[in-house]
Amino acid sequence: MLLNQKYEIFPTYGQKEIVERWLHYCRQLYNSALLDKQRKYKQNKENYNRFDMQKQLTIDKEAYPFLKGIPSQPLQEVFLRVTKAFDNFFRKDASYPKLKKHKDYNSLTFPQFGINKKGHKYAMSFSANGKLFNTMLGEVDILLHRPLEGKIKQLIIKRQGQRWYAIFCVERQAVSSSIDLNNAVGIDVGLHQYAVLSNGKAYENPGFLRKQEKQLMKAQRTLSKKKKGSANYAKQAQLVRQHHEKVTNQRRDFLHKLSFNLSKDYSVIAVENLNIRNMVKNRRLSKSISDAGWGLFRNMLAYKCEKQGGVLVKVEPKYTTQDCSSCGERVKKSLSIRTHICMKCGTILDRDHNASLNILKKGLKQLATTE
Repeated sequence: MLLNQKYEIFPTYGQKEIVERWLHYCRQLYNSALLDKQRKYKQNKENYNRFDMQKQLTIDKEAYPFLKGIPSQPLQEVFLRVTKAFDNFFRKDASYPKLKKHKDYNSLTFPQFGINKKGHKYAMSFSANGKLFNTMLGEVDILLHRPLEGKIKQLIIKRQGQRWYAIFCVERQAVSSSIDLNNAVGIDVGLHQYAVLSNGKAYENPGFLRKQEKQLMKAQRTLSKKKKGSANYAKQAQLVRQHHEKVTNQRRDFLHKLSFNLSKDYSVIAVENLNIRNMVKNRRLSKSISDAGWGLFRNMLAYKCEKQGGVLVKVEPKYTTQDCSSCGERVKKSLSIRTHICMKCGTILDRDHNASLNILKKGLKQLATTE
């Protein structure tokens, strides 16, 4: 299986300037390729694919020598991003690709890392003293706070606010699956309580964005009064970014810990396959749903269950809240009603607990039919 392992790096001021320049040129190349693809299709209905873009890059390198000062792999990977952006659009997984602004292009991808079979170093590798090494950058300090587990397949250098990170994609042996149907749980995610398990255990919704909302509004209000382009505007914009980064880091930390504990404790986990993109169209709930990070939580559960040798089952969410978990009777209720009361069998349960029991039943049934 493939896993990403993230480490903070500490480039010098000169190294930051070089990498920032690489990001700037890659962003320009992305926008240029995007415009070329749009123009060629509009004029001649021509399919301008990734390989055509690479041929154009060879020509551009002769016309613009500064492109030769950038490692070739991140440049070529730009075209893969353009291709994926259109693929996601045609699959209706994303909106139509747009031109990238400075804040939108924050990473460089090196598809190869280390030393090849002939003993030659790739564009990025480790130096003898354990630092990241590139011939143009030199040695870059890295905090390896945990060992790299597996073979390194690629490296991503990412700018995140004022900090820099190295993200290694490693290939490692997956734990053999040993599914225990007696150790299964259904999870219903919500806004009042973040997750309610079918065994009755519940986790409160931390609501990190809501807690930081007043400070964030104050910082944004101050920013709106600054003159755009001034030094004070840049400082205040950085302060706003720091507030957003804090919320993001808090959310990811909470979700990592919760998903790890659940994947460790249970062999089978069933969750609803929610269409979150449609759910956030609700203006009243969109901010709270985005703050909850249900999609990220589901993705974390997926790879952590695989890592632990378990399985994640995604079930159809239809009627999981309405149906009675004891007798199957459909009890219609609005969002404001938090208690499930079945007049047929007399079952009285918390609304989310009832839903998690239905999710577990659906998950086990779905698992039985696929085996």
